[in-house]
Amino acid sequence: MNIQYKAILTFEDERFLVQFLGIREAFTEGESLSEVLFNAQEVLNLSLEGRLEDGMEIPPPDTEQSAENEYLITPEASIQSALLIHFNRENQSLTKLAEILNRPVQEIKKPNRNMTLDSLENIAHAMGKQLIIDFA
Repeated sequence: MNIQYKAILTFEDERFLVQFLGIREAFTEGESLSEVLFNAQEVLNLSLEGRLEDGMEIPPPDTEQSAENEYLITPEASIQSALLIHFNRENQSLTKLAEILNRPVQEIKKPNRNMTLDSLENIAHAMGKQLIIDFA
């Protein structure tokens, strides 16, 4: 599963603006394209982390950009890990998953905790999945 979210870029009053349509609280600005794209990843990370911690709805990732002013933004690896668990555990509760793995729920749920590859592989196995690592 490739986890990226579509950022809509506009240019107004000599500034670049970015917003994520599925994540209303995620918007930012910058003076240059590189600055606004960097800021976009930061605000996406913060928004997704907050939604995960608060148990809010997480929109599914986007698969493609369809317009010239759209960019696919990838969250940092720790948030991608938490989202992969979130999207793939299906009906299995975090409590049950933590019990199977003999780990605290917070260790599996909290996105800012760096998980080892062994931990991710064990979680994938407990969900009946296979961990596949790829470079984009």
